[in-house]
Amino acid sequence: MKYAIYRIHYGLDHLGKSLDSIVNHVDKIFVFWSKQPWYKECKNLPPMNENVGEFCKKYSKVTVFEREYDQPDNQFKKMYDEICAYYPRPHQVLMMEPDMVWGDEIKEIWNIKEKEMSFYQIEFWKTDEWYIKRNRQGPTLWNGAPDRTQKGCWNTRDLAHPTIRCYNYGFCLSKEVMLYKHEVAIQSSKYYRDSQPSVEWYEKKWLNWTPETEDLEISENYKHYIKRAEPWHYPK
Repeated sequence: MKYAIYRIHYGLDHLGKSLDSIVNHVDKIFVFWSKQPWYKECKNLPPMNENVGEFCKKYSKVTVFEREYDQPDNQFKKMYDEICAYYPRPHQVLMMEPDMVWGDEIKEIWNIKEKEMSFYQIEFWKTDEWYIKRNRQGPTLWNGAPDRTQKGCWNTRDLAHPTIRCYNYGFCLSKEVMLYKHEVAIQSSKYYRDSQPSVEWYEKKWLNWTPETEDLEISENYKHYIKRAEPWHYPK
């Protein structure tokens, strides 16, 4: 039995593409939809009128849970435990975010024997014609029950497969959704011990980006970690 588990608060932009990339490779998909951000004291946020439940009705394998969480820490483990209270325990579970999209490499992951294995991502910038170079853990495959999870899908930092990667569209959101994402990050990052975002990032680095724009990392103190976006060409 193979499951996939998602969490989503905002951004239907790429959820369909993500679901389509895995739906034929798992037996069941569970989407945990939170209508509020982790930090409940965010003020004057831009409007976000999305209905994840309605969107997912076209997928027969997808079950949507409406749940609120106060922290990203161990959230995936909590979601896994709730699923297992109502459904058979899976042999394998793939933990995902809605901006993660698989190519053909997903066919290879199910033969992995380690209990936990994450996968680095090819992170597109604005469109899939540009990307940023860095190794950032993304989706995680668990063989059996996870012990716990950190802020992301994984528990063990820097444990990732050396060759298998997925695509990430987190910087390819609509202007409205990216504005919302940026504002939530500014107001809430201190609450869950994340790096403070640059307040000028949305307009200066993302919205008005050109190929010459440098220092693209959203964190105020680590802007230089992403020097610039580079052209992306799909392997032939």
